[in-house]
Amino acid sequence: MKKGKTIKGLVAAATIAALSGAGWWLMSGSGDESEQVATFVVQRGPLEINVLQGGEIRALQNTAVKSEIEIPTKILSLIPEGYLITEEDVKEGKVLIELDNTDLKTRIQNHEIEFQTTVSAYIDADENREIQKSENQSLVRETKQAGIFALMDFEKYLGRDVTAAILSAAGLPKDVEAFEKYADVLETQANTPVATDAPKTTAADKAKPAAAKKTALTTPSERIDFTPFLEQKADSDGEAQQKRRQLEDELLLRRSELAVATQKAEASKRLADKKYIAQAQLENDQVNLEKVELAVKTAETQLALFKKYEFSKQCSTLVAGYQEALNKLQRTIRSNRSRMAQAETRFITAKRRYEMELTQREALEHQLKACVIKAAQPGLVAYGDLNAGSNYNYNYPIEEGASVRLRQTMLTIPDMSQMGVKVNVHESQIKKVRIGQPVKVRVDAEPGKELDGRVAELAILPDSTSSRYTPNLKVYPCTIHINGYHPWMKPGMNAKVDIIVDQLADVLYVPVQSVEVEQDQHFCYINNSGTLERRAISTGLFNDEFIEVRGGLKGGEAVALTLPKKSEIEAINGGGRPAPAGETPVPAKPKPAKDIAATKP
Repeated sequence: MKKGKTIKGLVAAATIAALSGAGWWLMSGSGDESEQVATFVVQRGPLEINVLQGGEIRALQNTAVKSEIEIPTKILSLIPEGYLITEEDVKEGKVLIELDNTDLKTRIQNHEIEFQTTVSAYIDADENREIQKSENQSLVRETKQAGIFALMDFEKYLGRDVTAAILSAAGLPKDVEAFEKYADVLETQANTPVATDAPKTTAADKAKPAAAKKTALTTPSERIDFTPFLEQKADSDGEAQQKRRQLEDELLLRRSELAVATQKAEASKRLADKKYIAQAQLENDQVNLEKVELAVKTAETQLALFKKYEFSKQCSTLVAGYQEALNKLQRTIRSNRSRMAQAETRFITAKRRYEMELTQREALEHQLKACVIKAAQPGLVAYGDLNAGSNYNYNYPIEEGASVRLRQTMLTIPDMSQMGVKVNVHESQIKKVRIGQPVKVRVDAEPGKELDGRVAELAILPDSTSSRYTPNLKVYPCTIHINGYHPWMKPGMNAKVDIIVDQLADVLYVPVQSVEVEQDQHFCYINNSGTLERRAISTGLFNDEFIEVRGGLKGGEAVALTLPKKSEIEAINGGGRPAPAGETPVPAKPKPAKDIAATKP
């Protein structure tokens, strides 16, 4: 076991030393034999249970100065290690490290060309996007005007009321207001982003297709009979009604002329029969009657053709033209959306590339500034990483002309106002240590000084690096915080920490080397009337020097300070064996003095 120290510096050290010295004699009265085994008198009193460990002084907070250059670079100048940075150095911007920036400047010049090209492409993509927006607006505006003009032509031909009735039957916007709403819905749908992932269908989403169908044009499955609409009476008439009335009036006029011509021909025939008029006059009247009859038939045919063919054809043409205008509006909006999406994609790509190049440019400029590292805070300068091992700092030395890589720690500036000790607690002692326990710290550089501290951090798992060369060694990293500020304390100093686990007020205790462990049982050798008695005892807490005895011993009894060998026991007991607890030792035949002397170590 490791050596330790009792509470209050072994207050009874003088008494224990005297009693230990007195243990060199044996009760048997043989002066030569009494010098073979040293003894210790069982003590009663306070006992401090502690864990003693050695460690290294470290700053609790360090400011690491790392390389921010992406490419390996060399150190041109370096501040001496151990230099104390003052507040004036921070204000004046004292240079700590200067790195070579030749390669970095070359990279910045090459990148500047690429950056300007990227800026030009970004501006061009932005302008093209705005141009595409303007073109889309013009195309939509022209297409909407064409649709409205087609609707106005239809209303002009049939009148507003009849046109609305026909378009409603065809499932098309019936007036300008409905047309505007239809165009707004199309533009809204065109501006809605397209979801790449198919979302789950909900009850609310099931109603959306019905609303969307309203924006789609319905093509009549059967041919529309426009003839009934011609006879409808409305407040406003169109060209079709006017032409129908003209044809009807023309027919009515011809029929009137036919009646007059018929009467005149009949009268002429009666007069010709009586020889009142010439035969030529009768023939002229009959020819005029035939002309009027032909004119009536022509008027009837024109009216019938208009009603049956010309009117329906013109209505179908106007409906088709209006429907085509709506389809063209829909195609235009979708085409605009496609072209706008392409313009947006080009703009986003150019913007992202610009942002990447700008970030890289700023990073290169930042790295150029980082080639000169100035003092940012006061403190002590140390080379390398204080938290890394010695092998790491040996493989990556910090000196002028040495190469450093990205994020390599070049300097460490510890915060001297908060210091601590880094120790490794052996696994046999780890169950005793708890966070918050008081600690006594003694630094080798300042002998005689004892500092107060506490256990601040304790690892849950053992340190994996400690078992690299010794697999059976399991230690747990522990951090001790030292109370107060001590200007003489420097990182790297050796220190010993005494973790106070418990304070026992009034207990029996013996040295740990006096206890023998066999099959999980503890034994001591007691000097009983000049012979050694091996006695089983029960133990409690212990430190590195003493162990608590809870049963089997009494205060004032003398126990062997070291575990004797078999030959020594036989020599002391006169060739007998050690007596078990509660029995009288079995004596043996006395040996000659020369034989006893031969058993001495």
